[in-house]
Amino acid sequence: MRVNRCLRALGVLTTAIITIRCGSSGSPSNPSPTPTPPPAPTLPAVTTVITGVQASDGTQATQQPGSPPAANGGPTITATTSGTVIPNGTDLAQIQSTSQFQTVYVSVPNTSGIAPADLGGARFGALDAASGYFQLRLPAPVTSVLLLTNLANVSSGSRFTLAYAVANPAGLVGPTVTSTKSVSGQSGGVQVGLTWDTASDVDLHVVDPQGSEVYWANATVMSGGALDVDSNAACAIDNKNNENVRWSGAAPNGTYTVRVDYWSACNVTGTTTYAVVVNNGGSISRFTGTFSANQADQGTAGSGRPITTFNHTTGVSTVSIPLVAPLFSPSPLKLQMSR
Repeated sequence: MRVNRCLRALGVLTTAIITIRCGSSGSPSNPSPTPTPPPAPTLPAVTTVITGVQASDGTQATQQPGSPPAANGGPTITATTSGTVIPNGTDLAQIQSTSQFQTVYVSVPNTSGIAPADLGGARFGALDAASGYFQLRLPAPVTSVLLLTNLANVSSGSRFTLAYAVANPAGLVGPTVTSTKSVSGQSGGVQVGLTWDTASDVDLHVVDPQGSEVYWANATVMSGGALDVDSNAACAIDNKNNENVRWSGAAPNGTYTVRVDYWSACNVTGTTTYAVVVNNGGSISRFTGTFSANQADQGTAGSGRPITTFNHTTGVSTVSIPLVAPLFSPSPLKLQMSR
């Protein structure tokens, strides 16, 4: 009897072991952990390209997170603007529509042509949209607005895209239009840039602490200053609409004077709006104004409307900078007409 009971107990135990083994045969003894997906790359902030947006009446845009709202039946626009910009400069864009709008959106849908160092990190794809956008709410509905988009210190030779869209007073957003920008000119210890919005000849004049004047007929001076972008000379329209004077690296200490001259209206009969940026050792100042056609004077040295004077204190002695080689020759026609 005892032997039979032991045999029966052994049979029950064997059956249990077999059942356990069979029941677990479909499950791995060491299951693999679920892989953790890599974190999504952080896109560059919109402020690495755009530092601010305003209308010509001074109305300021606000910076917003995320992406601009999608089109949902709002006004269609055109954007008249230049394809050339300068570091720290201003993009002037005339936004027009046949329908009224009251809100303007400006974004950067493509930064792939900008050096990663300018964006604060690595490049993340072929079409890298900057994160965030600027929203400009106008005081009243309009069908046209001159938009001034202030740019960051993006390196010469870079390319990027600005995008513009508008919404009507009811909030309906229209389709986006884009403009690809190429960056010309350089920044430096001192940089002064000029941008304007018409096919006319506007000139930048900068006087250094030694009294030497950088302008279209004197593109380089002994202190190291150079005019490295000159546009629409003698009405040979190239549509760059930018001029740029810079002291690469260190700039001489002392007082600088900035003037803007309306050399010729060319075929423009209306108003020309200009924007000036001064980069004084990293401190940025901006100025805007307008010219009418009758203010053109074909001016040479000493000409132009006073814009600002500033004192540079973080540079070097004016006697320690080598002469910069001329970057281009002045327009012979412009020289002849200015005599």
